[in-house]
Amino acid sequence: MPTQLTRRGFLAATGGSLAAYGAVGQATGTPSDRVRFAAFNIENLTTDQVQEPGDEQAAAAARVVQEARPDVLALNEVVNNVQKGERTDRTNARAFVEEYLTDPQAPGLSGIDYEYVYVPESNTGVHSGYDLDNNGETVDDPGSQAYGDDAFGFGLFPGQYALALVSRYPIEESAVRSFREFRWTDMPDNFAVRDDDESDFYLNDEEAEVFRLSSKTHVDVPVDVGGRTVHSLLAHPTPPGFDGPENFNGRRCHDEVRLFADYVAGAEYLYDDDGVQGGLADDASYVLMGDMNASPGQKETYDAATKFLLDNDDFEARRLPTSPGGARRGNPQATFDSVDQIDYVLPSPDLGLRGSKVVWPATDCAKRGLGAAVATASDHRLVWADVDTGR
Repeated sequence: MPTQLTRRGFLAATGGSLAAYGAVGQATGTPSDRVRFAAFNIENLTTDQVQEPGDEQAAAAARVVQEARPDVLALNEVVNNVQKGERTDRTNARAFVEEYLTDPQAPGLSGIDYEYVYVPESNTGVHSGYDLDNNGETVDDPGSQAYGDDAFGFGLFPGQYALALVSRYPIEESAVRSFREFRWTDMPDNFAVRDDDESDFYLNDEEAEVFRLSSKTHVDVPVDVGGRTVHSLLAHPTPPGFDGPENFNGRRCHDEVRLFADYVAGAEYLYDDDGVQGGLADDASYVLMGDMNASPGQKETYDAATKFLLDNDDFEARRLPTSPGGARRGNPQATFDSVDQIDYVLPSPDLGLRGSKVVWPATDCAKRGLGAAVATASDHRLVWADVDTGR
């Protein structure tokens, strides 16, 4: 961990209470106090798929969401059609809600109408203006691998693999903080790869002056839950690999995971896209949500998941979600087809964790067709956690 005092350490030092709204294992709340937060990477959901009903993958993903019924849902890899410049009357996230999530996708299920939708801009497919892959040419014509390699975050066009938040509770849009433009080299003790003649990916001095840490964006989207603000922290760090021996992407993923750990610890070095300095207030409640592309013990990311998420007292990670499907494959906590744990929903310690799950049924699941829907929806599995908000 960075040197900042953890939130739990701060509260212990100042005499504050971690259980103001019910510590884990204490049934201080009623069922109506529980709010379900979830994260789901739906694997490159496009405009053509969601703007009209009838797409098999979108319908399967909606079925999975309707089975879990989260109140606040972070979506990864939904194309930001506005950023791409596609002429539609609504964002893809809104279309997914209206065309699929509100329509029951299986007998016995009911639709969910997420009234509130927030779609931040993404660094994916946003061209850097530089030859970042050092292949001798700067490719600024969207649509090719070479273009994506020269973008701030890999994407064939602006807004590919983007993020969205859909919620049953009001989103406090005026208080949203985005860290999309935060420069990698402005993080103290960063892992950025600098000049290296033997590597394909590195940052020279000129590139380091502009290169952004976040491969998509890191965004704090506050949600008003019955008068209490809960900060939804959304990110989707770059996957390790797809580079060379310099491990550019693994190093970047490490620091992307670290960013939110520093943010909830109140790190002063951070600045958002509006120029506001600093991290979260000490008494803030929050839930980290998303595909972090970092699994426990992973060498390529220098075990960022363990350091910054699972062994960090600023996140409630003592009881991690499991699934029968993952258990059958040897890892009950797996969230990805390769049986890695890379998708997370981690509340702040002041929120009472009431339960959590990975939606990955065993092959003999009694819910007819759910296993097929899970496989069709994505190579990732939806993860949810119930928290006690003390409403």
